[in-house]
Formats: sequence, C-alpha cells, structure tokens
Amino acid sequence: MQPTEEQERIVASDAGSLVVEAGAGAAKTTTLGLYASARPRSRILYLAFNKSIQLEAAARMPRNVNCRTTHSIAWRKAAELFGGEASQRVGKTYASSVARTFRCGPLVATAALQAIQNWCGSLSSQIDASHVPTDIAERLADPGSVVEIARATWARMCRPDGGELRLPHDGYLKLFQMEEPMLRGQDLVAVDEAQDLNMCTYDIVRRQCGGLVLVGDSAQQIFAFRGSANALRIHEADHRLQLTRSFRFGESLAQMANALLDHFKLDNALHIVGAGRVPTRLTVDTQRSFAVLARTNAVVFEEAISFLSTNRRYHFVGGPEGYRMEKLLDAYYLWAGSGGQVRDPYLRSFGSFEDLQQLADDAADPELRHLVRVVEDYGGRVPALVDQIKSRHVALDRAAWSDFDGVFFSTAHKAKGLEFDQVWLADDFMRFFEDGKELTAEEVEQADVNLLYVALTRAKESIRLSAGFDEWLTYRRLRPR
Repeated sequence: MQPTEEQERIVASDAGSLVVEAGAGAAKTTTLGLYASARPRSRILYLAFNKSIQLEAAARMPRNVNCRTTHSIAWRKAAELFGGEASQRVGKTYASSVARTFRCGPLVATAALQAIQNWCGSLSSQIDASHVPTDIAERLADPGSVVEIARATWARMCRPDGGELRLPHDGYLKLFQMEEPMLRGQDLVAVDEAQDLNMCTYDIVRRQCGGLVLVGDSAQQIFAFRGSANALRIHEADHRLQLTRSFRFGESLAQMANALLDHFKLDNALHIVGAGRVPTRLTVDTQRSFAVLARTNAVVFEEAISFLSTNRRYHFVGGPEGYRMEKLLDAYYLWAGSGGQVRDPYLRSFGSFEDLQQLADDAADPELRHLVRVVEDYGGRVPALVDQIKSRHVALDRAAWSDFDGVFFSTAHKAKGLEFDQVWLADDFMRFFEDGKELTAEEVEQADVNLLYVALTRAKESIRLSAGFDEWLTYRRLRPR
C-alpha cells in the first residue's frame, strides 16, 4: 500500500519534537514503522504501555527499533532493591495484608493502597492527602490516618523483608522517575498511546536527549480516572501533524464519530475519514460472532444474561475475573442480609443494602448504580446467574479470535486497541438528553464522550448503536441511512 500524504509528511518531518494525533484505526503503528525505516542509522526506542502492544509493534518494526514497555525500562530499580528476589517481591498487595500488618480496618487499608497507586502516577515527592480517593475518605472518621498507613505500607513494600506487602509495578517506575534518569543507547524515543501517559511516565520521556515522537488520539483518553495526562496536549512540540484516514471502518461510521466529537468535545480538532473497504451496517447479525461492549462491568453482566437464551459460547476479554462479578455477589449478600460474607472492603463498609442504595442514588458513579440495579432486578438469582455465565466462558488466545463463533464481552476500557467485525453497544453509555432537552458539551463529562467514541470505533463492518446515541443522531438528522 502506498503511503498517504499524511504519512509522507510525518516520515519527512525533521522536527526534534513531533506530536502526531492519530484517529481510531488510522495506521499509527504502520506510520511509525515507515518513519523508522526512513532513518535506518537512528537507534529508536519505541515505548508502549502494555505488553500486547509492545509485542505487536516488535513484529512489525524495522531492526533499528527497540520495542519496550515503559515498565521494562525501569525494572532495574526493582533489581536494585530486591536482587534475585525481584520477581517475587513485585506484584499485587491485598488490602487484607495491609490490614493485618498495621491492624487497621479494611476500608483504611484499601484507601492506603489506592493512595499509593495515585501517588506513583504523579510528580509528587511523597504521599499526601491529595492522593487519597475522595469517595472512600468521605466514609472514614479519620481520613488522615490513611496517609500514615499508606506511607508505612510504601516503606515496607520497598524492603526485601516486606513479606506480603509487595511493590506494585508502578512503584519501581516511580522510583525510577524520581532519579531523573537519562536513558542511553538511542537517538530518538517514540511513545505510543501518549494521551494516556501518567505524569510520572511523561516526566521520564520528556527528559531524554535526542528526538521525541508522541503518537496517540486525544479523543481516546479514557484513563484520566487513573491519573493519566494527555501528553499530546501538554507537550510543547516543534511540529504537530495528523493521521485522519481510518482503514478500519467506512465513511458512515466516520461521520457518526465526527458528529459525536464535533458536538460534544470542547477542543476537537481531528476529523476522521472512513477509508475502510466495507460499508458500515447499522445492524448486527447475531448468528455470527459479535462483540458486546458496555461502559460498566455490571452492564456487561446484564448483557451476558440477556444472551443466555442463545446458547452461545462466551469470551470475556481479559478473562471473567476482570469483570468484578464478585462485587455483584457481595452486593447480593448485603441484599440477602448476609453481610458477613461480603469480601470487598468498600462494600463491607455499608451496614445494609439500603445504605448502598442510598449512596447509589446520590452518587454520580455509574458502576455503583448499575450494581444496585442488577441486584434489585435479579435478587436471589444472582449467585446462579454468576455461575452460569462463568461456565459459558471459553479461554482464547488472540490468534484464535477470528475462528470463534460465540459472543465477545468487554467493557469499552478493556476493548481499547481492539477491533471486531461486529459490535453491539450496550445502552449504558453517555446521556444526550435531560428533561427533554439536548445536552451541550459543557453539560456532559468529556471522559464519557471519549469512552463512547472508543467503543463506537472498534467496529469494522457492523454496529448496533446504543439507544441514546441512536436517538441523538436521529434528532440531529445525522443517522446514516
């Protein structure tokens, strides 16, 4: 395939600091490969957020590119702390371990671990009250105790004799960043998915000598709740270019994506061109394989229930354990008056299901609201439904997806970077109207707009639109025929 004019401009750029805004499916990895091939004598370090993206890039990049994850470049800090025991001393720490070690309540322990996680993604030199999650702090008599426990937990995590308190992967990355490191052995750093870098990682890459290329899509920033910062916008680049031709889907889906972003994004500057060979259909053939995408874990569960009658096999992207079905069981135990069986520390902090219902009514947290609704709707059937849905799951390698004849299930967050021939959007995405009035960009959460955009643009051939988005497109007379 001949490079497009946009790709040629990127390849030809001699900017020392280049930012590329790339729409969904716009061949950014291919473009970075072309960029690297045009500089065969340059040593290029390509950084990806996760292993799967790194491995996919490594299979496609020329020899002068070293593909790494951001955590792998910092691993030496773990080795310095723990030596040959590093692989055993790094990993997940459970709130129960913190509670046992420091004799604190499970909710304080949970908040302490989240404070550590928030701090690791920041530029702060130490953990303080700003890193404590507000939703948990509001349920504690003494939120200040969380900071004390978090600092003590962090200190123990960094010790070789830390026992159950293991250092999180973001922990050694934070230690690496605090050294203000200079990486050696490359002339240029290229960063993928730069819209979702946290400040810690951005600080590492912006310090490096040589060239810097940041690639991503501002409209796909969906991890702000984890502390991500849009490096594409905050970085002071010498040159800014775009990739707008999506080879994933056709023009009608591109038009819907553009309509969404143009109306509801306060700063949208990217207009996608649908260059896919197959015209987009607004129906899903449920006799074939398709993917159900939802905003929340609870609605993934509801959708899985609704398709049980089809007797199809299921595949939960990332595995069923990633969809918090144990939280549904915990909410059910509250409903059933069996609070002693609740395992989640946050849900255990509620005295009754009625207390949980009250907070769900008052809070803006969609996951909590849907969690309550599922238990209200299914009541005593919840445990059996969890077992039945889990039994349908088939473990699959990515290479086997194309041969799978069942139904994929995923949240939009987990589906980022993926694509499916057919996509069924659940109805829990953003609202477009309130009290009969169309909402404006100032009245919706920008993260909600981004999440719907990500979900919408996973489709290659066919899509079932969420009810709210379908209604809005019809209202605006923008729905493709």
